[in-house]
Amino acid sequence: MTAEASLREQVRAAIAATGTSQAAIARQLGVTQKHLSHMLTGRAPLTLTWAEHILAAIGMHIEVAVYAQEGQIS
Repeated sequence: MTAEASLREQVRAAIAATGTSQAAIARQLGVTQKHLSHMLTGRAPLTLTWAEHILAAIGMHIEVAVYAQEGQIS
């Protein structure tokens, strides 16, 4: 799974957990519900910045972690 796909999955799960509608989030962010839906389904890019805005709209935030791949760093 790509980092963007993982981010998208986690943002969708966060939205579902709060019960907030995509329409309400889109209104708060000043985008169409269609564009928000496209970002959440992969038909439009979901950047880290947009993910931060979406999560802030539902009272959440992002923490980024970087891990070494096995065999890459000793």
